Amino acid sequence: MRFSVGEVLPGATILDIKAAGKNPGDVGLWNTMVTVGGTTETSVKDNCNNQDTSKCMAAYMVAHLTESSSAYLENFWGWTADHNLDGGFSKTIISTGRDVLEATKGTWLTGTGSEHHWLYNYNFHSAQNVYAGLLQAENPYMQGDGATQTAPAPWTAESSLGDPDFACAAWAFFNGEWNGDYGSQCDGSCQTNMMRVANSPENLVWYSIGTRKADVMILDDQSNPSEYNHSCGREAVLQAYRQFAS
Repeated sequence: MRFSVGEVLPGATILDIKAAGKNPGDVGLWNTMVTVGGTTETSVKDNCNNQDTSKCMAAYMVAHLTESSSAYLENFWGWTADHNLDGGFSKTIISTGRDVLEATKGTWLTGTGSEHHWLYNYNFHSAQNVYAGLLQAENPYMQGDGATQTAPAPWTAESSLGDPDFACAAWAFFNGEWNGDYGSQCDGSCQTNMMRVANSPENLVWYSIGTRKADVMILDDQSNPSEYNHSCGREAVLQAYRQFAS
């Protein structure tokens, strides 16, 4: 199953899950994609190539698991396109807002990916009773030094959704304008902080975290594990993060 937008819709929440069901797993998605751009059925594919991402604010939110929901997601991919799949491989520049989980009744994320959303890829905001295994994320390419728009612009940070204010982080991947050349990555560290843990959550346990080309793997204002201290070949790996384990 695949969900998408047919055109640039800056107010769109593409997938909004509110249901819970009587038993765990009654509500579920398997082998499901939410895509923004990149495919031939949407005008986003051909109309978004301006370095000024305010010209292509294609969707407000890719997926939203609300407080009332309880869902099982397996093999789920939320993708803001960084290139076109149909009609030949070509550059595309799209700004999609966010991906938010606020569920409290039990949520299972198994083998999920969230890529290239402008503000962040995963936000567990006031969520409880969450299992998340085998998560994968990639940041948008056209941020950091030399970028036309610096996060949160062109969007506005929404405190009600737990959006960060971006005062403490520089988010980047290729670091600057995106020309479609995957071989022109930034040298050394491209990003200040990769992930953010705020408000001292209860019983947060995180295993096998891998990051690449960032200074701080997890900014938590306490341990702040760095890539330098957890080097593992071409990236950094933190086998267990238990700063807030109960």
